[in-house]
Amino acid sequence: MKLYAQHGYGEAEKINQGLQKGIISGAVYSAKDITPDRLNNRLSEIAASSPSAARIFDPQYYVSLIGSDPNIRLGKLEEYPYFSIRRRSQLESNQLIADEIRKVIEFQISLPVTAIISPNILISRSFDSVEAVIAKNFIRQAKGIYEEFSDNRPLYVTLAVSREALIDFTELEAFLNDVTLLNSPPDGFYLLVGARSIEARTDLYNADVISNWMLLNYSLKINGYQIINGYSDLISPFLGAVGGDIGCTGWWSNLRIFSMDRFAPEATGGRLPVQRYLSTKLLNRITFYELGALRRIIPNVANELPMDEKYEGEPERSIEVLQSWEALSSLLAIITASGDSSKNLEKCAEAIKSAEDLYTSIKARYRLDAKSDDTHLEPLQEGMNLFKKRAEI
Repeated sequence: MKLYAQHGYGEAEKINQGLQKGIISGAVYSAKDITPDRLNNRLSEIAASSPSAARIFDPQYYVSLIGSDPNIRLGKLEEYPYFSIRRRSQLESNQLIADEIRKVIEFQISLPVTAIISPNILISRSFDSVEAVIAKNFIRQAKGIYEEFSDNRPLYVTLAVSREALIDFTELEAFLNDVTLLNSPPDGFYLLVGARSIEARTDLYNADVISNWMLLNYSLKINGYQIINGYSDLISPFLGAVGGDIGCTGWWSNLRIFSMDRFAPEATGGRLPVQRYLSTKLLNRITFYELGALRRIIPNVANELPMDEKYEGEPERSIEVLQSWEALSSLLAIITASGDSSKNLEKCAEAIKSAEDLYTSIKARYRLDAKSDDTHLEPLQEGMNLFKKRAEI
């Protein structure tokens, strides 16, 4: 599995540095956070400086159904020629869906991207819903419309699903049966799993969510699709273990968890969050001062990777995401090295067991911040076990 940067506000030199260091393999750019002209320039710059890097654009069409909210923050999205505010009832028209797909694809055709992302709406409640019917229509029509442009880049269709919709296994199975029997299938899917807010980590660290997110990757892969998992962050290794091709993460919490909350009014005031360190041994991030304290009593909490030296004291803010990318890339290489899902899942189980043992040692000697604790391990283990049962592995 490869790792891409999930782009957002405050890019500066982060993506360039990540590509130059070889700790990411590409980037997914966010329409909300960059103007069309600047997007074209940035993609061209990356193509020149890192020609092998994947360059992807998320059109963020799924925002169109909430865009009428007077408090919504659309950012630069309103500057894109394909973007319009829509009502769900309008999208019950197959012709309008076709027109919307055509506009989004047409915009991307002239961009120096390495793949095309076709639009879709968010399935916010259930796979057995009008939203799901509309989403399937976006999926069914995408390839045929793309072929009008005679372009040979891979086509990925957005599949954006809330955690509420994803937890129902029976409805997910029926949806997958429809998607895997397409007459004119795309090359792959840009898969987004949404939490209720960017702070609702427990929305995603839930056994049913993790199990079914893994099942989506597994089922799509065995049916020949490529999968880019947007905003997948530390769940990426578990998705890659069962067939996911790409994981993505970025430098703010709203680039590590997908949520429509990202477009909600921004809270004013407050301090910047404390810089954190991604420990592959804990499968979690801890604060830089926790790392400093733990290094003196439990040295193996550190990754022993080059970016570790930047954490001898308080790191510069630009370092945090580079360290995360380095650590996560290292973890992906370890867990997803085998092409065999069963062997990869064994690596996942070993990583969870090692993290549990290390947390036990830490708890006996040090009290961690709530976000740094081990509450993520149980749903990861239970989710993996549930996936194996459902996938019959």
